[in-house]
Amino acid sequence: MLADKYKSYMHDMIRKVVDEIGPRPPCGPKERMLGDMLVKEWKPVCDKVEKHKFRCSPYAFLGFMPFAVLLYMGGVAAYWFYPQLALALSALGTALLLFEFVRYKEFVDFLFPKADGESIIGTIKPKGKVKRRVIVCGHMDSAYEFNIWLVLKNAAIPVMIVGIVGVLTLFFGSIAKTVAMYAGDPSAQVYNIVGYVALGLAPVVALFFVFHTYKPVPGAMDDMAGVAVASALGKMLKDEKSAGDPLKNTEVVLIGMSSEEAGLRGAKRYVSDNKAKLKEIPTYGIFLDGIYDEKFLAVMTREICTGAKHDPALVKLAQEAAASRGFPIKTTLIPLGASDATPFSLAGIPSTTIVCQDVSRLVPNYHTRYDTIEHVRPESLAVSLQLTMDMVRKIDAGALDSR
Repeated sequence: MLADKYKSYMHDMIRKVVDEIGPRPPCGPKERMLGDMLVKEWKPVCDKVEKHKFRCSPYAFLGFMPFAVLLYMGGVAAYWFYPQLALALSALGTALLLFEFVRYKEFVDFLFPKADGESIIGTIKPKGKVKRRVIVCGHMDSAYEFNIWLVLKNAAIPVMIVGIVGVLTLFFGSIAKTVAMYAGDPSAQVYNIVGYVALGLAPVVALFFVFHTYKPVPGAMDDMAGVAVASALGKMLKDEKSAGDPLKNTEVVLIGMSSEEAGLRGAKRYVSDNKAKLKEIPTYGIFLDGIYDEKFLAVMTREICTGAKHDPALVKLAQEAAASRGFPIKTTLIPLGASDATPFSLAGIPSTTIVCQDVSRLVPNYHTRYDTIEHVRPESLAVSLQLTMDMVRKIDAGALDSR
């Protein structure tokens, strides 16, 4: 397949960034270094390259966790003597967890320091009139290491579930005991049992105090690989245009997105700042994330935490494009966390995310120091590139025009 021609280019780009630039925390200087590199890389293949600048609170998305743990501990202590206070503390802690971490709502971002982010936008014009647009995006930043995932590996999932159960137990138990203070018997045995359960789960909840470090990981598969595929798509389109086969009426926008690991802040700002433009013509988003092994090729249908439902027609197009190449592809969803496709889908921009990652478990190289180039198969890059290119070609041929 044609994409094989670009395997070395993509793999070498990932290696260069990981080795020479290194880990890239959201809104940090290393992320901007990669952005400057992409500007130089994309100028020869794009008609226009620009920076989308924004401000956000990059530490808020994970930085609230120690405070939520302290609220839980205070609530457990207050539960026995002052259930009304326990209710207030547990309600605040539950809200922090639900709105900031689960729903990505920037609930307490105003309490954290602001920083500047820069996403890189490269626009490739078609031969004729622009009738539609395809956004192809990978995110430039890399995650802070998740201690619990590093140490506990796949066992971190049940531990996290138990921790959430502890938070909810205290919250609902505090509601019940507070009500009983005025219309029942707060000394009933059932309330003691709830208190003991919340107390017994306190050590598990305490693990969230050190859930993550502020040491960023290399970010090879998450998501320098996605950025490399987007970059290779630009070169591929340039080469095909030079060979006399340009896109006819579809504008392609390459994006190196900032601050995905800070709770999708870069994507959220891009959508909010460009929503009118994105709605002017039919626009489709193809997001590339977690690229490392082609046997796990999948297209996302929805993201549970954020409530984003991705475009069925675009998902079907990915399946058809994969089938035409003999690529085994699955449909899947994101049960925990989110991708940069979320703000687009929630805004009504048809989007989906392509992955080559085993999302059925916590793989050792996900959000840990082991996210290195050695785990990224060149074949996964080629498959992702070819699939993306085929989807772009089908869209340019009008495959989604009748929607």
